[in-house]
Amino acid sequence: MGKRVCLGLCMAFAVAFIFILSGRSLAAEFSADLLLKQARETITGKVYVKGDKTRQEYLQKEEKYVMISRFDKGIVWVLIPAEKIYMESSSREGTASDPRLDQKIKDTAVKKYLGKEEVNGYMCEKYQYIYNDKSMGSVTQWFSQKLSYPIKSEYNAPSGYTLIEYKNIIEGKVADSLFEIPGDYAKMSVPGWR
Repeated sequence: MGKRVCLGLCMAFAVAFIFILSGRSLAAEFSADLLLKQARETITGKVYVKGDKTRQEYLQKEEKYVMISRFDKGIVWVLIPAEKIYMESSSREGTASDPRLDQKIKDTAVKKYLGKEEVNGYMCEKYQYIYNDKSMGSVTQWFSQKLSYPIKSEYNAPSGYTLIEYKNIIEGKVADSLFEIPGDYAKMSVPGWR
């Protein structure tokens, strides 16, 4: 379970970083197919977005994982439905609601506008963020103005390449219950995770 939880945590922080970098208004409501590529692994799943809340569901090694990011509360939850457990990371620092967000991005990365491109039927503004710390590499995002959300992100770093992309996007209402922990789940403590 350790490697799978690690991937879940990495995805959680990748999504949080996408939201932070975009630094935009609240996203529209939509669902989509999720594609995540890392090294030799490709993971597919579903994503649900409602304002400043996201939910990702994916299978890894035939085990289902759910990651809920509540940027309104500064919380990320990773749920393991088969075991009815969840892990929580809580940090208001650096969330999209942080009024110092623009300055933090300027302090850690250089932002370059790369033009416009259509991605999966949506016109997007393409940006590249190059970290001041070269060991962290860069992030390229395709940000949909219509959805107020990035629908494709590429991470290039010495440690490897990651692609996150949303396909088959369906705009429309998303149930609030998708962004809550079911009442019968138990909290699991993870050392070093707050």
